[in-house]
Amino acid sequence: MFDWFKKYTRPKYPTWGDVPPWDADIKKVGEDMNNIIPFPEAKSIPPMPQTVAPQPKPSLTCYRIGMTDDRRVSMQIGYNEVTMNSIGLQQLIDQLELFKSQIEEDEECDA
Repeated sequence: MFDWFKKYTRPKYPTWGDVPPWDADIKKVGEDMNNIIPFPEAKSIPPMPQTVAPQPKPSLTCYRIGMTDDRRVSMQIGYNEVTMNSIGLQQLIDQLELFKSQIEEDEECDA
């Protein structure tokens, strides 16, 4: 089953003596460089293309507040537009003031 009396031979590990000399690699690279076909010389250089300065984009209106002919207030945000009379406008202002005061109270409580 087991051969206890068999002679043990250590495996051969590589040593520095197994490394080839570095001169051989440099000589081989030098020989390979002589076999390279060079690019042909450029006979004429193409002209530089004309660059065109980019045109500035037209300005985009994000919101607009104005008054119509019949004295109504018009408010446009994006593609949506709201038109209201003076009573509706006053109610909108009151609601915004209320929301603003509620936000300020919440910020005071958080601090």
